[in-house]
Amino acid sequence: MCYNFLMKKEEFNLSESYGYHFNIIFTNIKRMMESRLKIYDATHLQFSILVNLYKNNVKTQKEMLKYVNGDEASITRLIDRLESKGLIKRVKSTEDKRKKHLVLTHSGVSLAKKTIACAQEVNQEIIKDLDKDEAKKLLELLQKVHLSLDKLE
Repeated sequence: MCYNFLMKKEEFNLSESYGYHFNIIFTNIKRMMESRLKIYDATHLQFSILVNLYKNNVKTQKEMLKYVNGDEASITRLIDRLESKGLIKRVKSTEDKRKKHLVLTHSGVSLAKKTIACAQEVNQEIIKDLDKDEAKKLLELLQKVHLSLDKLE
C-alpha cells in the first residue's frame, strides 16, 4: 500500500528508485539474452525453465513457478512448447500418480548447456565495469534483496 499519496511529484526522484533501476536492468538483460538465444530458437523464459530443470533439481510445474517469472497458465504454455520441441517430457511420478515430473531430454540437456554459456556471457557483460570485489558485493546484495522479497510472499 502506498502511504505517501500526498507526496508532490517533484519529491520523487526516479534516479533514486530501486524499482526503476531493477526494471531497466532486467529489460536490458532480457534483451541481451534474447539476442543470444535467437540462434537456438529459444526465449529467456524457455532458457529459465531449461536451466532450472538442469541445475536446480526442479521436478514439477508447480515448483517451476517459484523460479520462473510467470503465472501457471503461461508456464504451462512454455512447458508445452518445450515439450513439442522435444526438449522436455512429462513423466508420471512414481511417488504420486497424479503428479507429473518434468524431465529434460537429451536435446534439452544439450540446449541447456549451450544456453548457459549465453547467460555466462551476459553476466560478464553486466559486470564488465566492476572490479572483482564490487562484482562480489553486488551479487551478495542482490541475493539479500532476493531473499528479503521471497519472505514477503
